[in-house]
Amino acid sequence: MQQRLVIVGAGMAAAYLLQELAGMDHSLQVSVIGDEPDACYNRVMLSSVLAGDTSEADLHMLAGKSLLHGAEFATGTRISSVNLQERTLLTDKGEYLPYDQIVFATGATVATPDIAVGTIDGIEVLRTLQDVRRLRSLQAAGRRAVVVGGGLLGLEAAHGLCGLGFATSVIHRQPHLMNRQLDVEGGFHLQQKLESSGIRFYLEAAVSALHARGNELSAITLHDGRELPCDLLVFATGINPNATLAREAGIDCARGVLIDEYMQTSDPRCYALGECSQFHRHCFGLVAPIKAQAAVLARRLTGIEGPVFVLEDWPVQLKISGVEIFSAGVLDANADAEQILLRDSNTGIYRRLILQGNQLVGAVLVGDKREGTWYAQLIRDAADISRYRSGLMFGKAVSEALQLRAVAA
Repeated sequence: MQQRLVIVGAGMAAAYLLQELAGMDHSLQVSVIGDEPDACYNRVMLSSVLAGDTSEADLHMLAGKSLLHGAEFATGTRISSVNLQERTLLTDKGEYLPYDQIVFATGATVATPDIAVGTIDGIEVLRTLQDVRRLRSLQAAGRRAVVVGGGLLGLEAAHGLCGLGFATSVIHRQPHLMNRQLDVEGGFHLQQKLESSGIRFYLEAAVSALHARGNELSAITLHDGRELPCDLLVFATGINPNATLAREAGIDCARGVLIDEYMQTSDPRCYALGECSQFHRHCFGLVAPIKAQAAVLARRLTGIEGPVFVLEDWPVQLKISGVEIFSAGVLDANADAEQILLRDSNTGIYRRLILQGNQLVGAVLVGDKREGTWYAQLIRDAADISRYRSGLMFGKAVSEALQLRAVAA
């Protein structure tokens, strides 16, 4: 009998799972239910669409029908509740849908600080394609936008708003940008590059109050008392997993939906992956672990043996406002660690390699992420880099050429 698989959520995690299933021989009857009108698009590229650098058509992750593998989509539909005993879903349209297996891929929402907002207009988030369309419809010329959050989400939002023509500033609680992915100097180099594009930064700062003329936002006050004129305030301070639906159904949840190494929840017929999931203490926002989850879950659903999901030190590879960023491994060097640095203020390139003995343990690249994949492999394999040391900063090809020259000499 054909098994009915329902995927709740039609975001990137669902798209990766469908891509994996499309390459497998299975008889699953797959239904994908998403509350947005748009399904399976690339959220990572939203800021580029906001800035006008990319078209909406470039976001689609399931462009070919072969990837759909017969899946049925119900967009603009929200699941109100899940009945684990009867194995049914109730939609916001009052329809009951049966399932044999269910995957929670409900994603996450933007975390917003506890500030009295009231009925003030001009406060937004950047999370969905609908958010982008709304922001692009706003008048930008002569208006001032402030983004709260100096991590990946915030900097992407700032890049997009600046591209639209807003006078854009970023407020960040920490002393340097992207503090989870970059070291202090890497964050400083990134800041310099973004400042050259017109974005202004307020570090070690937070919003304490909002001001309005009538219902329209006009200014914000920072914790240190400074007041900044502001017509548009965009929150991009991180994400909260959407675990409410699973939690209310009776599935074990903490911050996210708790899963094992097969993406299985506390109910054996229910799975979760992506930003809504939690493996041990870890929740996920980067693409690499979510793609790894999708591969494991696809094998599980189709009965194929294979590796289980394990936590890794996934490298970060990004491009913000044209600035390439890469980081991997340990960024806080021990006292006995060796550091190799390259700084080029003219081009804005910063590269830092951290060595412990004869092993590469960390790498930060800003402005030029070439050789990042090789560095990540060396870190992952705990490889002996003795023979590469003289040319390590310049990559594998240079290192091997220098080694050959030394042997020839």
